[in-house]
Amino acid sequence: MNSLKTVFFIIVISFFFISCKKPSPQLPSNKVIENDDNGISLLEINQNLAMKEDSLLQIYALKTDKSFKKNEIGFWYKIDNKTNGKQIRINDTCVISFKLRFIDGKVVQEETKGITVGKKELVTGLEEGLKLLRKGESATFIIPWYLGYGMTGLENVIPPYTSLIFDVSIKD
Repeated sequence: MNSLKTVFFIIVISFFFISCKKPSPQLPSNKVIENDDNGISLLEINQNLAMKEDSLLQIYALKTDKSFKKNEIGFWYKIDNKTNGKQIRINDTCVISFKLRFIDGKVVQEETKGITVGKKELVTGLEEGLKLLRKGESATFIIPWYLGYGMTGLENVIPPYTSLIFDVSIKD
């Protein structure tokens, strides 16, 4: 009788372990990894446009003023008025005055506003440019479209794919 209980116990325990095992996941038969050919094509087109824009901006910058320098992320800048003020860093609050122009010189916007650096209150190129400055300094930035308002532009103000010039001064 003991051996019958033992066999029964082993069968119950075996059944318990087998039934508690998780089944391996199965992928749905309709899921196939596909390449997004349209996305790849758009990426290549935009990369080509960005390279052409960089070439044009280099010609423009060096023709305008040979003291322009290119930053590693792609914008051009020149510091017009240097000071010994405090270096601008992420999370610093400062008041900036700027004039936004198209490459042809047409003024789009003039504004003075308080900002916190790193909070994405400005276009990427300008925000990165401010980190090169000290309080009290002024600079000119040539921002390519891909570091500005990009492929979409700014509704009724800046067309898509438009590079910009910012004349900026940081208040003490």
